[in-house]
Amino acid sequence: MDTLTHSNRRWWIVAPGVLALLFALAVLPVILFGSDSTSEASDEATAHLPTVMQFAAQLPTPDLHDYPSATGPGYHLLMAIPARLGVGVHGLRIIGSLAGLALVLLVWRMAARAAGPVVGLALALPLLCSTYILSGSAWLTTDVLSVLIGSAMVAVSAWWMPTTRTFLTLAVLFVAALAVRQTNVFLAAPVLAAGILGSPLGRSASDAEQWSGDEPRSWSRLAAACFALVPGALLLLALMKLWGGLMPATFRSMHDNGLSPVAPAYGMALMGTWASIALLPLMPEVAQTVRRHWLGLGVIALLGFVAATVAESTWSVEQGRWGGSHWMIVKAFPSIGGRSIVIVSAAAVGAVLAAVLWIRAAEIRRGRQATIVLVALLALMVVQVGNSQVWQRYFDPAVLVSLAWLVSLGIDRTRPHSAGRAVLGALLLAGAQATISTLDYLLPVFS
Repeated sequence: MDTLTHSNRRWWIVAPGVLALLFALAVLPVILFGSDSTSEASDEATAHLPTVMQFAAQLPTPDLHDYPSATGPGYHLLMAIPARLGVGVHGLRIIGSLAGLALVLLVWRMAARAAGPVVGLALALPLLCSTYILSGSAWLTTDVLSVLIGSAMVAVSAWWMPTTRTFLTLAVLFVAALAVRQTNVFLAAPVLAAGILGSPLGRSASDAEQWSGDEPRSWSRLAAACFALVPGALLLLALMKLWGGLMPATFRSMHDNGLSPVAPAYGMALMGTWASIALLPLMPEVAQTVRRHWLGLGVIALLGFVAATVAESTWSVEQGRWGGSHWMIVKAFPSIGGRSIVIVSAAAVGAVLAAVLWIRAAEIRRGRQATIVLVALLALMVVQVGNSQVWQRYFDPAVLVSLAWLVSLGIDRTRPHSAGRAVLGALLLAGAQATISTLDYLLPVFS
């Protein structure tokens, strides 16, 4: 239930306006006056804009067999419509940037639902300041729309009661997600998790928040979850048959050139890095949780450490282990036996802090939501094993979205001190993200 008091009622209106204004100030000047000096700008020029213009010229029957993009055709088909109507590149960029704004507002809304609009505003700021959200919004890329649809699916799975309407909505979103990016197959995991937790299995697995009318739990919910995945699976199979592989042939040598077993460890290392900053002011609460559950969390830390040592994790362009500020940190520090001390240690920390956040949510009967958010994030990391390129941009936005929601789920009226500390932690993380964006996004385009 929404946290709504007399003192913060106006923030339900003010907060989204503040986020929209900050987003516009960060994106519109770059679209209108900046130079094309980022990797996203290069992707637009070599892949996404040519594909959009190709489809625009071919409408209403575009050829989907091969085109200069590694992703599904959904984004390009959508943008091809205004392109066909004569909208120029700058206009297309502005239209595309709306996905970034919608993503920030979605993250705020769900965090605000759990912790109130002011805390939700702070928790949304790190994502708003992310270089991958800003760059992905300022130029034509599939990244932000993909994260938006995926985040919407996680939100529906986690916060909506598992009814027929919920699974019909998820079926539509799953088709849209796979049409934009085929790696969104990982979103099957939160849908199935919603079905399992809404079935009799969920009663024994989670003492989660109950909704009015949630009982009796039915096996039909699990069946509905499975059926919700069928249309998306059929679409993915059709695209693969059309392409003759997992993606159009043009980019197959780059993204379908072997597995990347380091992907889960790298994703969890990012979680550990950003969560360490966000939870720094919350250390008293974190320490208290660790003291109460030291044995279980110790096992999780050990498992995270061991799992992170399975695959090589040094910086390597040839092996696809590059792309992003975090990889530059990995490159700067030594490794042992081909295992980066940064990734191994940060992955162990990330596993522990993710578990701590889940425990805090479960303690106030929000275990179902936290479980689904974590299942989705872990599934993304596993699916990225199939991508030959382990770039930070494929993980970072989802980690920041999940972190905002997990922190918010651990806050309610019984934890007033946690709310203030969570705001401070979010501001620290937003500052770190803003610094990276200044170096990788603003300075290059205006220098």
